Amino acid sequence: MKELIIIVRREKAKEVKSLLSNMCLPYVSKTVKGRGKEGGLGYKTNRGVIMSLLPKSLIITWVEEALYEEVIEKVMEVAHTGFYGDGKIFALGGLS
Repeated sequence: MKELIIIVRREKAKEVKSLLSNMCLPYVSKTVKGRGKEGGLGYKTNRGVIMSLLPKSLIITWVEEALYEEVIEKVMEVAHTGFYGDGKIFALGGLS
């Protein structure tokens, strides 16, 4: 069994969770903050430029070894927008 850690834009989280539910996969989700290549939101103040972190959704699910590549491909299709910040998927293997 593999653990998938999925980080996506908040507006795509509902679609990803719906996909996982339709595939009968258990998951947990949480809102987290971070920034990647998109750099977050910067604004100028009298103290200089302040960078703020962007809200993202963290979704963790557990997948059988035979299905995990299919799940990754489907999540990538659903979460894709074509812009920086679409997210990341981490696959941790060997859970028993």
